[in-house]
Amino acid sequence: MELSCPISAERINENVVRIIAFMVAVIATACLIFANYWAILFLIFDFASRAFTSGKFSLLKYVALKIDQKLALPKQMKDLAPKKFAATLGFVFCLLITAMFLFDFPLAAMVFTAVMVLFALLESLFAICVGCYVYSFLQLLKGNKA
Repeated sequence: MELSCPISAERINENVVRIIAFMVAVIATACLIFANYWAILFLIFDFASRAFTSGKFSLLKYVALKIDQKLALPKQMKDLAPKKFAATLGFVFCLLITAMFLFDFPLAAMVFTAVMVLFALLESLFAICVGCYVYSFLQLLKGNKA
């Protein structure tokens, strides 16, 4: 199977994306450690801001841009579309985590949170976008149904 991602003309600095992913991993890990899932609500709104808008109101994006500026990292421009798709997956994961927590399925909430931490760390530390793999798999399924 060949990896494919959604394509757009818009670009984003990969360093900023990786810093955001690291912050998501830290927040989600804190939720696991302290068994307190209220910060997931913050992530729902932040993921929604990045997935469904320009990200102008994303606090994590704002902080990541400031960190990137302070570190003066060389820009690594990447296609924005797969990152928006990944943010959409993060939004859905956060909704699932919240639902599991609210409907008193703490183990399921912990598992989904741990998976989200893993995905965020893969992006942050190794630039592995799980969203691209999910997108490719969905395209493969779509092609088999045609």
